[in-house]
Amino acid sequence: MFKQTPGITVREADSKYAIKNYLLRNPKLNFIAQEDDVIIACVMCGHDGRRGYLQHLVVQPKFRKKGIGKILFSQCI
Repeated sequence: MFKQTPGITVREADSKYAIKNYLLRNPKLNFIAQEDDVIIACVMCGHDGRRGYLQHLVVQPKFRKKGIGKILFSQCI
């Protein structure tokens, strides 16, 4: 999803392997929004035991300005 979203830079830390490990380390802290079984937005959150981090919040362009990002952000809080 990151690569298909204009303005989003994909780094080595965003490889499939790195994202899989991140999700395993931070269960229940990462969320997606779907429409017709297609992912239209996601948020990746985690912590290091002391601090919380919002790593990525991405909404596909045609679904922006509908409050989806705010809902996903609220899930992390």
